[in-house]
This record gives sequence, structure tokens and C-alpha cells, in this order.
Amino acid sequence: MKIIHTSDWHIGQTLHQFSRDNEHQFFFNQLKNIILEEKPDALLISGDVFHSATPTIQAQKLYYHSLIEFSRLDPDMQIIVTAGNHDSPSRLEAPRELWSAFNVTVIGNLDFYKDDKKHELSYDASKIQIPIKRNDRIIAWVLAVPFLNAGNYPSLEVDDSYSNRVFSFYTDLKENLKSNLQYIDNHPIIAMGHFMLNGINNNANILIGGLESVDSNDISIMQDIDYWALGHVHHPQFVANNVRYSGSPFALTFNEIYQHSVTVVEIESHNVEVRIRDIEPLIQIIDFPSKPHSYNDAVSIEELIDKIPEILDNECYVRLHLKSEMSLSSATNARIMEMFEGKKAKYCGVQVYLPLIEDEKSANSIRTLDEFKAISPFELGCSVYKKKNNTDMPDEMKVLFKEVCDENTSKH
Repeated sequence: MKIIHTSDWHIGQTLHQFSRDNEHQFFFNQLKNIILEEKPDALLISGDVFHSATPTIQAQKLYYHSLIEFSRLDPDMQIIVTAGNHDSPSRLEAPRELWSAFNVTVIGNLDFYKDDKKHELSYDASKIQIPIKRNDRIIAWVLAVPFLNAGNYPSLEVDDSYSNRVFSFYTDLKENLKSNLQYIDNHPIIAMGHFMLNGINNNANILIGGLESVDSNDISIMQDIDYWALGHVHHPQFVANNVRYSGSPFALTFNEIYQHSVTVVEIESHNVEVRIRDIEPLIQIIDFPSKPHSYNDAVSIEELIDKIPEILDNECYVRLHLKSEMSLSSATNARIMEMFEGKKAKYCGVQVYLPLIEDEKSANSIRTLDEFKAISPFELGCSVYKKKNNTDMPDEMKVLFKEVCDENTSKH
């Protein structure tokens, strides 16, 4: 059997107020061609369909229209969509019954119910155990698990860590499937999920404190899962031979400038073959003139303004880089923005590199927790201001800032 795995579409996303709708349509056109060439049994979309829980009408139209087009390419191809953390589970799942007419299954959340025997909440496992069929015969199963908040994973009596709860949930789901009379040992099992594994290349998808990351060793232990179709991390990558983040279809930020793709997976007698189908962007994202390593590598404002005309006629998103002795003035920013007016290049801001200030009390000199505790909030604030602006905080501002710091200290 064959599937196409994709995720993190983020329909409706804007980049510095520029709509990405045309870029999404360009991606969907490529995906249509891949579907026609590959003829998969199923298309799996592992979360973050929309960028917002309240997508615009235009974003929803683009989603509905595209899924219907995919379905019409091959009415026998199943489409399975799970919600991500950016999606509204109820909004995504609301047209569930209507979608069945197009061979589309949408899972927004788990259906919980009160288990009188256990005196606790349980969930309907059958809802997220989706059989993949060919000629009305089951050929594989998908555990279509949407994004779940930590509290929605069943708790454990022993070692109730987030990671253990996640994989205990998948283990129970898998064992429950194996008790299904329609399941046979030769059926491949594909698990969908929308979470972050630790120790991976996650670029901009950093979750502060690692509270929602799970142990990648746990996922490798689950040998009965033939393929893990994961979403949430935008950088396409293998975690193990059969564990993959398909990644976003194109760069959503300036931190995601790398090759994007969708994943084609073929499984025969539990042997898994994975192929990558590259997706080309409609509009390039570039750092100009280039992203420097430090202040010394950056160009001056005068050099940058001389170079900007080189890119104005190119269809691209542009983030500028320059060095300066202090933050740019509003007049300088306005001058730069004016150069892009009416041009193909889309101005997306400027990154200013300031000279490193040698100050023993600066934030950079802090190396231990004790050193951090020894610095007062007032000293730290003044140091950060000086580092950012390359000048001391004005006396009037210091007085006001000191009052705020003293007031906050007195409350504690």
C-alpha cells in the first residue's frame, strides 16, 4: 500500500502582512500532480491545516476547494486529516459527516465518555482507528491521533511523565486495534501524531522549557508501528527509519529556508520504503545581502542602500541585514521602505547588528545563577538598554525605571 504524508499547511498565514494564498495554491497544484503520478491509497495530513483557530473565509475556501479537488483526482483515495495545535478541533471536525461523501475523514479531537466501570473518563478508540481500503478490502490501518493537550492523555499510576503518557496512549490504541476482528497481522499500522520529539532539528518550532516534547527513544521502541506520520515540526526530517516529520510545504518564516517536501511511503509485508518529493516555492525568501555572523561581517546602511536596487525587480520576500552604531531612526526605516514601494520585492524588515559592548555587568558576562541573582533588575535593565542602543539609558528614563523596579521589589 502507498500513502502520501504531509502536514503543517498553515493556510491563512501571512508573512509581514503579505498574504500567502497564492503560494498555498501553487503548493496544492504540485500536490495534485504528485497524487496523479503516485496514485496513493491514502493522503495523510498531520495537523496545522490552518494557521489560526479562526481562519478567514478565504482560507477555508482554499482548504475545502483543494480537498475536493484531491478527492476527485481519485475517488478511491482516502484522505485523513487530523487537527494540529493551530487548528480549532471543533471547527475542523464540524463538516465531518459531509466530508464522508468525498472519502475524507477528519479527526479534530477525541470523543470522551464516562466509563461507569472504571469511574473515569474514557474515549472512543474506534473513531481514530481508520481502516484503509482497496476494492472494499482492508489493506492497512491508520491511528489518526490529533494534537492533544497534555491533560487529555490518560494519566498513569506510575511515572506519569508527559512522554510516558503519550506512548502509553499509543500502545493502548495499538493493542485495542489488534483485538479488532477485522485486523490481521499482515495489516500495516500507520500512526499519525502532532507533537515534538526531543533532540531533533526543530528550527523555529522551539517549545519553551521542553514541556511538550517527548522522548524520541520511546517512539523507537514501538516496533509494531510500521510508519509514524508526524506533524508540528516544520523542518522535514527522519527521526528513525520509519519515523518522519514531513514538514511544512514552504518556508513560513525566515528561519525555514531549506528544501521543503511531501513524503511518499510504500509498505509491503511490513517493509517500508520512503521517498521524498520536493516542493518548489512560488516566492523565494532571502536574507540580503546575506545573513552575517556578527557586526563585523555586516554592511553599513550606506552600502545596503546602494545594493538594494539589485533585488527590487525580483519576486521575493526580503529581510535586510546591516550594521549600525545605534538603532535605526524612523526616518531611515521610512527611507528603506520607500525604496520597495511598487516593486516586486517584498520588504519584511531589517535586522540591525550593533557593536558588542565590553561591560563586565552586561547580560553577556553572566555565567552562573549566583551571578544572575547578584545583579539587580535595575542594573540588568540598564545593561540591556545599553547593549541594544549602544548608549546609556537617559537619566529621566532611569528615574522612572528605578521607581518601577523599587515598587515591584516592595511587593515581594
